[in-house]
Amino acid sequence: MKVGYSPVLKIDPEFKSLMHPLSEKEFLSLRENILDGGTTYSIAAWNEYLIDGYERYMICRQENIPYHVHRIGFSCREHAITWICREQLKKGNLTNERYRYLIGKRYETERIVRNDSGTEPSQQTSHSKLQNTNSYRTALKLGEEYSLSHNTVYKYGVYSRMVDIIMEKDADLAQKILSGKLRVSHDNIIELSRLPQENIKRLNKTLSKEGIDHIVISDILRGFQWKRVVEPRTKTIPQEEIPIKQMPQFDPNAAPSSLAYTMPSWEGTIKRIRNETDFQIVSEDVKNKLAFQIRQLQNTLDTLSKKMEDNSNE
Repeated sequence: MKVGYSPVLKIDPEFKSLMHPLSEKEFLSLRENILDGGTTYSIAAWNEYLIDGYERYMICRQENIPYHVHRIGFSCREHAITWICREQLKKGNLTNERYRYLIGKRYETERIVRNDSGTEPSQQTSHSKLQNTNSYRTALKLGEEYSLSHNTVYKYGVYSRMVDIIMEKDADLAQKILSGKLRVSHDNIIELSRLPQENIKRLNKTLSKEGIDHIVISDILRGFQWKRVVEPRTKTIPQEEIPIKQMPQFDPNAAPSSLAYTMPSWEGTIKRIRNETDFQIVSEDVKNKLAFQIRQLQNTLDTLSKKMEDNSNE
């Protein structure tokens, strides 16, 4: 580890997105401590990129306060991301959303960096072979480190990937989710990530305007069927002409469209369970319940499919 003195560093957007931002109160307190301290403040960097101490760096640069930079050597970008996640997870002020995201991000990154020739499991992989895969070992290691089951680590990995997709389409919306200001369930995060960028940006604008802090994606999808992209012009309506209640125009495509968006998440969950579960060690009671629900779902889908075909032939 090398130490440099007050160099100008580069800000990598992905690295910065992993760092838990301080609240306004925390930032002001840090700034006051730095201004009153009269000492140098340490900041970490990989090559020319800042990897820890973003707020300290910005305050010192703005106030011309000297600071030290600890340069840490990593063999690749993935190792730098893993280090950032590990350091951020040591903080006690993380939201639940950012905590899940950082563990998932660390899992997804660490399993990419392979130190052996391990391969991902195929659909026919046995439980014993699955234990030898890199993904399983990584999930098991992180589960032990953070007192989680390996299946929970898998789930957090999916969560982090979906948040990253949303981040690419609208970074502001992703940060609202990670900060806990916008509550979205795991399944709805998956559905939200599938929306086109235009819809996600429109959604963020609507949420900000209406002060909404919790969303259900099926409601949003139905809303997109009738809400206008452009805000309507303000028009003064005489008191006697004001309707009692204005309802959105009925759209027969809304509910089927919502279902079409939702069903891929079912498929993803089913495939994950199929690939990662050793049914030889699953209890008979659970297998019977699952088999019953599969038959019920299949019957419902067959009925829906037949109704669609019958209506198409009329």
